[in-house]
Amino acid sequence: MPHSTSTAASNPLSRRGFTLVEVLVATSVLTLMVLMLTALMNSASLTITAGNRHLAADDQARQVFDRMQVDFARMLKRNDVYFNFGKPTGNDTFSFFSESPGYFTSGTSSSAESNSSLISYEIPLPSQLTPTTQNLANNLCRLGQGNQWTDIAFVPGTTPAYSISNGHLLSNAIFRMESAFLYRTSDTTLQISSAAPTPGSNFQNLEAIIVALGVLDSDSQKLVPASAYTTLVAALPDYTAATTPTTISLNTPSTPSASAIDPILSSWRAAINSPTFAQTAGIPDAAARQVRVYQRIIYLQ
Repeated sequence: MPHSTSTAASNPLSRRGFTLVEVLVATSVLTLMVLMLTALMNSASLTITAGNRHLAADDQARQVFDRMQVDFARMLKRNDVYFNFGKPTGNDTFSFFSESPGYFTSGTSSSAESNSSLISYEIPLPSQLTPTTQNLANNLCRLGQGNQWTDIAFVPGTTPAYSISNGHLLSNAIFRMESAFLYRTSDTTLQISSAAPTPGSNFQNLEAIIVALGVLDSDSQKLVPASAYTTLVAALPDYTAATTPTTISLNTPSTPSASAIDPILSSWRAAINSPTFAQTAGIPDAAARQVRVYQRIIYLQ
């Protein structure tokens, strides 16, 4: 029987490997795929980081507004009791007596009950603080100083003794606080004004306090030098006495303008959306893009 021999085993082309060109093409394709995957992961990481910062800013603002809501709801709303809603250039301040819990800084046993508190909200400058409390500078602070009823200043114009240095850090992300005031001028009209109420005058007509906050997360704040906070605060404009009061009629069926409903927020949004905001604020673009602004109307009655 004749013996058959396979020709495939003796064909050298059947045993050849990849050519240099094929290896180079495969390597190029693999490299391109790795680069595309890396870019996709970096983009996703940046998106997640920005989203987390946004959520953190939302959370900070919400907690502060909720705390203010409680304090203002318990405020002693009397014309013969001290309160001060300060509107200097830059950050506004609030100080008033409230039935919120407080603590005693000195002269009273720590176990004594606080019948009322002197509440203060401020964003202090370094010059307003002691050397040991400089960590509070340019951040929103809250003072809850315990009082007995006999400590309350019942004489209008009398300022009780307190120092924001005795307060605590409420938020290390809030660098800007501005306010406006909603008054009832008649049964059918409200007026938004920059004029703060004063003891013994127009306090009973005050319906609500409009509070706006500027927020910059702690990571972005690392890009901002301490010397830049003055220009950063100024970049979000004050709602000043020069601003014409806005009257809202409750009988008008038309929807009020954005500037009427959000008197502070509308101007702040225009500022941060400006292409020159970073330059105006004197901060890096990376930090400027993370500035968030919020507003809430806190009703008193």
